Amino acid sequence: MLCISVFAKSERRTVILDVDLHCQGCITKIEKNIAFEPGVKDLICSLDDKTVTVTFDPSKTDIDRLLAAFSKINKPATLHDAEADTEQVENKSVDARTGASTPQ
Repeated sequence: MLCISVFAKSERRTVILDVDLHCQGCITKIEKNIAFEPGVKDLICSLDDKTVTVTFDPSKTDIDRLLAAFSKINKPATLHDAEADTEQVENKSVDARTGASTPQ
């Protein structure tokens, strides 16, 4: 008897959220709660950038549900504006002599 199993690789989506992170306690709170939301596959918190990168299965959750989950633990989140980051990088020039980055 031959048995063949076919597993469809689920699609994943990654979103960066701005969250007001103050300390390691904030990160622990997020990791203990958001990591167990349905569909969440990966979670990376950055205290320096005050962002949380969430990789999730869009067939099990969506951005609105993720934002609601953050609100539920009193850590409201907003979508990170990646375009603003790109503009900041593009608006910097580099001094040819020193190699220092200078805003324009």
